[in-house]
Amino acid sequence: MPVKAHHLGPGTLKIGETGTAQEWGAQITNAKIAFSLNEEDPTPVLSGEELDGDDTLTSELSGTVLQSYDVAGLVYWSKENALAKLPFDFVPNSADSEFGARGVVKIVPLDLGGDVKKRNTSDFTLKCIGDVEYYTLP
Repeated sequence: MPVKAHHLGPGTLKIGETGTAQEWGAQITNAKIAFSLNEEDPTPVLSGEELDGDDTLTSELSGTVLQSYDVAGLVYWSKENALAKLPFDFVPNSADSEFGARGVVKIVPLDLGGDVKKRNTSDFTLKCIGDVEYYTLP
């Protein structure tokens, strides 16, 4: 396979139900989906054998957004939707991506504020609920 590497962006990150989804792309400076593997220890049995432990795959959507202090902005929206479980759709690069990712995340409010006279950012980590699906783009 030849070497390939794409840039992140321009792309999209939408969070919310169809028709009311919030587009985060214009405020995102960093975004990723990260997976973690939780491996249970095996269970020893009397015969000397072991029963394999269960493997669980978890994921989270994380990144950094530019803060804005208006009621239509993400900081306000994230607080108003705190703890809601909402669908997301992430396309890393609209021109070069052959696939996107979608799933459901639990909303956690973004940080508010930071350094004076600076453009502040908020790092976010949103736990994915259930499986993240990769799907091919048209």
